[in-house]
Amino acid sequence: MHSQANLLVVACDKRLGADPVSLLMAITSPHRLVELLAGWRTAGVGQERLAAAIRSLILDGRIAVQSRLPAERVLAASLGISRATVTAAYNQLRDEGYLTSRQGSGSWVTLPGGHRSAPDAIVGGPGLDMRIAALPAPHAIAELFAASAPELPRWLDHHGYDPLGLPPLRERIADRFSRRGLPTRPEQILVTNGALQALDLTLRALVRPGHAALVEIPSYPAALDALHAAGVFPHPVPLGEDGWHMRTVQAVTGGRRPTLAYLMPDFHNPTGLLIGGASRRRALAALHRAGVYAVIDESFVELNLDGGAMPPPAALYGDARTITIGSLSKSVWGGLRIGWARADAELIHRLASVRAAVDLAGPVFEQIVAVHAIERLDEIVAERREMVRTRRTTLTAALNERLPTWTFPWPSGGLFVWAQLPEPISTSLAIQAREHDLQLTPGPRFGAAGLLERHLRLPFTLAPEQLEHAVAILAQLAPTIQSGAVDETRASYVA
Repeated sequence: MHSQANLLVVACDKRLGADPVSLLMAITSPHRLVELLAGWRTAGVGQERLAAAIRSLILDGRIAVQSRLPAERVLAASLGISRATVTAAYNQLRDEGYLTSRQGSGSWVTLPGGHRSAPDAIVGGPGLDMRIAALPAPHAIAELFAASAPELPRWLDHHGYDPLGLPPLRERIADRFSRRGLPTRPEQILVTNGALQALDLTLRALVRPGHAALVEIPSYPAALDALHAAGVFPHPVPLGEDGWHMRTVQAVTGGRRPTLAYLMPDFHNPTGLLIGGASRRRALAALHRAGVYAVIDESFVELNLDGGAMPPPAALYGDARTITIGSLSKSVWGGLRIGWARADAELIHRLASVRAAVDLAGPVFEQIVAVHAIERLDEIVAERREMVRTRRTTLTAALNERLPTWTFPWPSGGLFVWAQLPEPISTSLAIQAREHDLQLTPGPRFGAAGLLERHLRLPFTLAPEQLEHAVAILAQLAPTIQSGAVDETRASYVA
């Protein structure tokens, strides 16, 4: 059955307690904990039921690591149970490694140590690969390359290095933005090798190790990796059905102000959420007041599968510190490696200067192909949407039939289902699936090790028969995995 998964997920870095504003954010109030514990009174001993419910919330990411739980007396009064029951439950969680006590400051959430990491694997591997949310090349790809070949000679008397990108391609990208309601000039465009390089160049140009960044939780793993590699300290902001949690955005931007924010408002990866115009306006206004650079990732903006009205581009509410990144990887083909950054012209030249120390420029022929691809983009995207809708139907129907206890928000766009599992077994399931030649990216990869264990991202990019086979494997494995097994496999799963 279709249902809205709980997207309110917060993950906190171990350094969180050093920052007063972050510390305030990391306190789980009695009222909030009572809300999260709704339905915990099932069969069994009261203290064990309560401990199990809190443990599940920690592993699901709904109680943040390094957050402080309510005092035993306060929680007991809020739940209407004896203090002895809460004390016994807290003691059990301490024994298991999920709580630690600090003199004079109460009980704090931790994760047990000594966990085995899942095997590192980015690409490759036999069988069905559901780690990469990207489609095979469209039917028109050969025509695009053939049409581009006669145009190559006009560029051969040039040295081939253009850090900003070929002028015709920058013109087409700028025109595409303008047609969407965001007036753009070619000098506001930098062509990159994919959207991820656009983010990398932005980080190189704007942040230094030790700077802070506002990020969504859950978020795109490769972006989180890029922030980590840049030495940036993340401030997580939870997502809800209406968009970013504005009280958290305001707390972050009003306290230890981040240098940069990384946001994905258009068919968010991995939740598929499309954030409305009102939330975009409020968030960008808060970032503007705080002087924060806003990086808007539009990688999936063209994949509106149900034809609903799209909100205005988020950059329309931004200022000169707003950078929009995107690519042709999802709408056309990842093999082209064509992406871009759109920003104020002065900032674009700043990014181009940084690029000179990275790879100088992108390949010329692929940029010529990209010109033709954008000229035919409406036609290509229409074909892609039809293909993706069919595969979405296949995957969701198979999940509903074979795994009816798994829930997920209906993906009105993008390329994936963000499934919520009845038990925190995501990493264990991914490890077991590899033995059956099914490659998956479990929930913790989208946040932090040990969190989001109740979630699994499932792209609907494979052929229908492959998607049905993948779900059959999951349906076979899921009932055999004990939720306690995650204690041995919680660490990061790279994929």
